[in-house]
Amino acid sequence: MCKRKVLLLAAAICMIAILAAGGTLAYFVAEETAYNVITTAVLAMELREETSNGQPWPEKGVHQLVPGSTVDKIVTMANTGSVDFYVRASVNTAVASGTGDPLPFEHITLDYNTSDWTEKDGYFYYKQALLPGEETSPLFTTVAFSTTMGNEYMNARLEIGINAQAVQSKNNAEDVLSATGWPEQDKDGDQT
Repeated sequence: MCKRKVLLLAAAICMIAILAAGGTLAYFVAEETAYNVITTAVLAMELREETSNGQPWPEKGVHQLVPGSTVDKIVTMANTGSVDFYVRASVNTAVASGTGDPLPFEHITLDYNTSDWTEKDGYFYYKQALLPGEETSPLFTTVAFSTTMGNEYMNARLEIGINAQAVQSKNNAEDVLSATGWPEQDKDGDQT
C-alpha cells in the first residue's frame, strides 16, 4: 500500500506539473499599438511690391525722378498658407539729401487705400480676414513727388520700409482691431 501511495503521489505531482505548464500556455494574450499624428495649420504670408504692369518692384529702386513725378508702387500681402489670418502693416519712410542730411517727408505722398485699410497706433489694418490663396487690396499704389520740392531734394534718397504681420483669425476675435497675438516690435522695428 505504501507503494501505491508513492505512485499516487508521484502521479499527482506529475499532473500538477502538467497543469501548471499547460495553464500558462492557455492564457489569451492581445496587444495593440496606435500612433496618432496631428499637425497644425501653416500661417504664411507674402509681402508683394509690384509696378502697375505686374512686374516686381525693381531691386535697385527707381532713379532720376523730378518734382511732379509719380511712381507706381503697388503694395499687397498674400495668404500663402493654409489658415485664415488678419494682416497689418507699418510703413516707415525717410528722405535724406544727397549729403545724407534728413529732409521732411511733407513733399511726398503715398495714396493710402482707406476704404479697405484702417490706420491705428502706427499700423494699417486690413479690414477683413484673408483666406488661403487670397491677396489684400493694395495698401497704396503710387508714390507722388510734389511740384513744390526745392533744390534741397536734388539727388535725395527716399526709403519706404514696409513691415507686414499676420495673426490667425479663427478663434481670435471678431475683427482685426480686436485681434490679439500680434508680434511685439522694439523701437527699431525688429520683432521680439
